[in-house]
Amino acid sequence: MSNPILAYKDAPTEYIEVDGIRYAYRSLGMPSGSPIVCLQHFTGTLDNWDPIIMDGLSRERHVITIDNSGIGNSEGITPDNVEAMTLDVLKVINALGVKQCDLLGFSLGGFVAQMIATKKPDILRKIILVGTAPQGTKALHSFPQLAEKAFQLNNPMESFLFIFATKSEKSRSKLTATLQRLMERKQDRDKNTSLPSVQAQIKALTRWGTDPVTIKLEEIQQPVLIIQGSHDNMMDSASSQELFRQIPNALLNYYPDSAHGSFFQYPELFVEQANYFLNTFE
Repeated sequence: MSNPILAYKDAPTEYIEVDGIRYAYRSLGMPSGSPIVCLQHFTGTLDNWDPIIMDGLSRERHVITIDNSGIGNSEGITPDNVEAMTLDVLKVINALGVKQCDLLGFSLGGFVAQMIATKKPDILRKIILVGTAPQGTKALHSFPQLAEKAFQLNNPMESFLFIFATKSEKSRSKLTATLQRLMERKQDRDKNTSLPSVQAQIKALTRWGTDPVTIKLEEIQQPVLIIQGSHDNMMDSASSQELFRQIPNALLNYYPDSAHGSFFQYPELFVEQANYFLNTFE
């Protein structure tokens, strides 16, 4: 039996075909037990998961990261609504033979995680939501303008810091180190998210805030860990309090002097809390 891959940089990109579409994913960690399926943020690909976090989780469990339709090296067209994104993720999870899993949903991925929890709760054991918000949040009404401002900086580092860091020197320094870690992998990297996919995701994010609310958070019975930054201008830090109030069995942790990239800024703390939650909390 081969040794498990425990470093995200060493996890090869693999592919699985579902309904004629090839989806890219990576797999690492201990092969036994329920895997944790990781769902990515706006424009994020397989290469945007912090290696410290992926490696820390993989030491105790099986970790699967997925490029959804049209993102990174996955084929297909990126949906412009969260419901269609959710259906695609569920197809991939099923095709991978996963009967029960945990979810890590970051930002847009957190929307998908919430929808899976209400549409297909029987496959879920526990859920971690990072930097996300409930359906109907007013914070997303101005998201197109925020995204445009980030893209107009015309500097990948500054665009990254604008979204994920606060203005403090400490936060910017921590997130600069995060971006450097994200670039450590040199081979077998994902394609950057295309403009049509970016536009579709912007529409999906905006619709999450403006469409009629259909998700009933109070029906989520799984344990949920919510992680949020103290100054998340993209999702509005207060949105996590709404998630906490409505989900019956939820924990809420705020990370100080942090923005949308809260767990990027405190990766070791996040790994410690996430593993405790996944291993112990009921």
